[in-house]
Amino acid sequence: MQKNFSRMLQIVVLTMAILFSVNNSSICFAENFQFVDAEDTTGYYVDIDSVKIENPEFVAAKIAVVKANLNKMYVYNVRINHKEQTYQIVSSQILEYDTRSILESNNRSRPFRPYAAKSEMAELINFILYGGDLSTN
Repeated sequence: MQKNFSRMLQIVVLTMAILFSVNNSSICFAENFQFVDAEDTTGYYVDIDSVKIENPEFVAAKIAVVKANLNKMYVYNVRINHKEQTYQIVSSQILEYDTRSILESNNRSRPFRPYAAKSEMAELINFILYGGDLSTN
């Protein structure tokens, strides 16, 4: 009986470890999202650990848009050309917000697009480039 209980406990622990690793694999790895702004039920975030200066003109980062009313999280890997005030979506994912399960992925780069100075994208980019301090812009 003791032997069966021990074996059963091992199986339960192993199963839980597998489930934990499978659940975490659907989460975007090692994110450190910082809140930037919100409008109604939509929140805007930047993964500050993902920010990389590629060269003097280009910065890469991961941003997220959370639509709470839809239970969706839109995650974008972007390249920013701050001199030209443009950004490029390099890849994207749509996740179910509460479980972080991936609903859709797209690894195709899109063309660079301009962003307006007073847009939510400008707020995200400002946060990435200057830590949110508009006076340095």
